Amino acid sequence: MLHGSQISLLYLCATTSSGGIYMNESFTVEEIAELIRDEGYKALVTIDEDEDAFISSASDGAEWDVVMHGLSPFFGSISFRYLLFSETDPIEECNKFNNDYRFLKLYRVVDEEAVKGKFYVRAEMDCDFAGGVSKLLVSATIRRWIALLPIAEDAIYGKLSSGLESENQ
Repeated sequence: MLHGSQISLLYLCATTSSGGIYMNESFTVEEIAELIRDEGYKALVTIDEDEDAFISSASDGAEWDVVMHGLSPFFGSISFRYLLFSETDPIEECNKFNNDYRFLKLYRVVDEEAVKGKFYVRAEMDCDFAGGVSKLLVSATIRRWIALLPIAEDAIYGKLSSGLESENQ
């Protein structure tokens, strides 16, 4: 019978040896872009004048970004972001969505535009690499993001599909 420390050592060997699953505590912007491309989507890397790294992509007509967090070139987390625009105050829709869904969150953005009757919502989902994650987990997070975007759009634009249940609730 294996004990806790023996299991931990066995797991560490299995994840770092050839053929095992390697756990990363950081990824480069190009590694994340490649994982997005591997899922069949475009991934345009941009590094701004402050050396902040972003990836622009799109799925089903929705253009979204991945924001890299941490110190370049090895980033410790990422945030997926997408903007939705609404003619009416979307606070109730955001609250309902955030109550129903666990991973992706909707935030009503309040600024001077809202005073003029225009609102926007930021859809956001994070992926933290602390403690080490596999490329498989990051790829699964990308797929989850893409699957939840149409549901977020439906919530804001009032086209909620009855009976549509997510395994990610």
